Amino acid sequence: MATTATINSNYNGEVAGEIVGKAFKEADTISKGLITVLPNVAYKASLRKIEYTNGKVDYSCGFTPTGAVTRSEVELIPKKIKNEMELCKEDYRQVWSTASMGFSAHNDMLPADEEEAFLTEVLSDTAVATGNEIWSGNAATDGEIGGLIPLFTADANVIKANNGIVPLAAAIDKTNVVSEIEKVLAAVPVALRRKPDIIYSISPDIALAYDFAQTNPSISNGLGAEAHELKYGRITFTVNNDLPDNTFAIYQRKNVYFGTGLMSDHNEIRIKDMDETDLSGQVRFKMVYTGGVQYVNPEEIIWYLSTTAVV
Repeated sequence: MATTATINSNYNGEVAGEIVGKAFKEADTISKGLITVLPNVAYKASLRKIEYTNGKVDYSCGFTPTGAVTRSEVELIPKKIKNEMELCKEDYRQVWSTASMGFSAHNDMLPADEEEAFLTEVLSDTAVATGNEIWSGNAATDGEIGGLIPLFTADANVIKANNGIVPLAAAIDKTNVVSEIEKVLAAVPVALRRKPDIIYSISPDIALAYDFAQTNPSISNGLGAEAHELKYGRITFTVNNDLPDNTFAIYQRKNVYFGTGLMSDHNEIRIKDMDETDLSGQVRFKMVYTGGVQYVNPEEIIWYLSTTAVV
């Protein structure tokens, strides 16, 4: 199937300024370091796990080995994705970029500003899509990597709604956000709370609700609308734009992984001017990258979606 090129333009005259693309939300999971990135995974990676069972007994002379050590592993298998596009250079001559392409009928190059805008748009879209898929992706969908939330949903050992947390079964807003924060923080295992690399991440809508909850009383008390940190007691929350609405995700960074071949593949688009081979007047663009997610200790992951129905 060819790349669909829709041109909605009645251009007549000179172009002005840069080409403006749509606004993309930030892709946070990788850029903010909210997950362990495991590069150079060609086919699959084994994430090793070790568990020790205490063997302490009262002292007596002699040596009697006790306790137990269990070694196991989980597999991270990245999925290979491609994105192929083809544009006709003549389409851009007829609309915006005649002067920059030159006036020769051969029009041997795509305008530099058009190419840069196109590449920026594609790379931004891919970054946001990848961030979303790390959490919510469906591996059965063509062109999509599988996400953490489907894995959490299927894992009975993950701490979540109806499994360690009583769900609200409604959207989080400024009236209930504090009680929901307290509920989720109370579910964090004691052993996990003081880990140096623990991530307390929340979706943007929860962050906004919490900001509203703090700001409104300040205004009522004549303190104005000063900026508030996203903190609750000694806990600092990180806003993760990749999370779906009404979601908390709390975990150790080293417990949750994104595996790929080369991270540079996620920022590279290869370009081929087809006039060099078949004189077709087309330019082809291609991205190829891999991605997959996995975690090691499910009992140390808190994933809470408040709108999960009570069962």
